[in-house]
Amino acid sequence: MTDKTKIDNEEVVVDQSPAEAKNTEHMIPKSRLDEEITKRKDLEVRLETLEKEKNQQLEDRLAEQGKYKELAEERASQVAELLPKAEQLEAYEHTLEGVLAAQLEDMPEEYKNLVPDELSTQQKLKWLAKNKATLMKPKPADIGAGKRGGSNTTTVELSAAEIQAAKNAGISLEDYAKNKK
Repeated sequence: MTDKTKIDNEEVVVDQSPAEAKNTEHMIPKSRLDEEITKRKDLEVRLETLEKEKNQQLEDRLAEQGKYKELAEERASQVAELLPKAEQLEAYEHTLEGVLAAQLEDMPEEYKNLVPDELSTQQKLKWLAKNKATLMKPKPADIGAGKRGGSNTTTVELSAAEIQAAKNAGISLEDYAKNKK
């Protein structure tokens, strides 16, 4: 099935099967969708601005009319709403400062002065996370360098119960440890 459509005053012929015609029947061009999304975002910003202006005008009118009591009650309710959030933010800030202090303790002394002092705690943590690989000294893997090959000198830890069992059986601790492996 062929379909003729006009796009920007140009006629375009498109071959479509009946199934494809049903699928594309409700499709919206991306440019149109982007345009609508932009329009919606602009309207949301404008609505927010208008609400702020309306609240400011209401406050001004109440203040002019001498209705300070209503204004004070409104402010008190806002403070009551925000006070728990402020306390929670202080707790979070304290926790972040503790995390930052722990990370700074793990850093080699010669690199601690590289952390920018003018940053906030959160920004310092982000900076450390971003630069951790370059600031921290990697611990080399133990490949047994310098150890003699033939001897098997691994120590085996014995618990108090195992020591007692070895004594009860009349076995030396070394023999018990060898057999434990």
